[in-house]
Amino acid sequence: MRKSLLLYFSIMFSQDLFESSQLNTLTNWFQEPLGWTYPLEINIPDLTTPETGFPVCILLHGFGGNGNQLVYQYQNILNTQILIAPTGYMNSWNISNEPSKAPDVEMISDLVNQLQLFNNINSDKIRIIGFSNGAALANRIFIENYNSGIDIICSIVSQLSEAQYHNDNFYYPSNGTNGNQEFNGYNDIAIPLIGRKYLNIGNINDPIIPYFGGAAVGVNFLNSLNSIYLIAKSQGYQGDILSDEEGIEIDGSSTYEYNYLSNQVVHLKGNSGHNLNTYQQQYLVNYLESSPDYGDLNQDNLVNILDVVILVNYVLQNINQSIEYDLNQDDNINILDIILLINIILV
Repeated sequence: MRKSLLLYFSIMFSQDLFESSQLNTLTNWFQEPLGWTYPLEINIPDLTTPETGFPVCILLHGFGGNGNQLVYQYQNILNTQILIAPTGYMNSWNISNEPSKAPDVEMISDLVNQLQLFNNINSDKIRIIGFSNGAALANRIFIENYNSGIDIICSIVSQLSEAQYHNDNFYYPSNGTNGNQEFNGYNDIAIPLIGRKYLNIGNINDPIIPYFGGAAVGVNFLNSLNSIYLIAKSQGYQGDILSDEEGIEIDGSSTYEYNYLSNQVVHLKGNSGHNLNTYQQQYLVNYLESSPDYGDLNQDNLVNILDVVILVNYVLQNINQSIEYDLNQDDNINILDIILLINIILV
């Protein structure tokens, strides 16, 4: 059941998104053939609207949770961004063996399209933050969604599964998810959109999601360090995988950062069980608020043709190697870095 043209028409002529705004999340599938509407919580900061509009964080709860709980938990933490928190069918998200088989990826895509029409929203700064079961959905969105307005994806206490990446490719389920099928029904190759920022946070003592990989909650998980390496490669990284020993400890916190592509793709390793410690939580806030400087060679907070010109001149002059120009981190600055930068601009 799709949104009508009338809905889009009405949104286009509304000025702002309000906490009382009615967004259309009605859809239908075999479990709800007559249609079902995702409950939705909206929180808007009590701040002057930025000239370019507020960034938006779409919060995706864990199994058994709901959107209202997440907004209450994060409204004072992510207090410079609009928070949108849907609640999944049967309080779950459709990944593999969950009770819900709802079209969650499609719902998020439709929701983002609606949000991008409001005047007080920055249509190029839509962020997806998922927790546990919601992190698995965030990973599906990273793989399957091609709206470049989604600029940051954060998966909290859940990494990629073998269903989502196997046989040297990312996959999506073209005919629905099913725990009884090979790779849970993830059978069609997908190529993630290039140019997004991605943050994953995991803990070595997580009792639910195995940090080092293995079977849990109906899927087989990859090792967390392998998972973040594969995501970095999808974004153009061509160097070696960062070993466990190469993590950088944050302020003596026993939380370690694994940084690829100049902060575009990051993994944090901690020991906070199936939760976040204060360092990880603050890192999340900083990551969302930091400027997307990957590829911004002239530091004007934009990645555009001017940066390409700088990089081309740098390559042609064959001057001393500088790490910020080595975009794919293969220890060479050449045409491959230029191609990567152009691809980032074109998305």
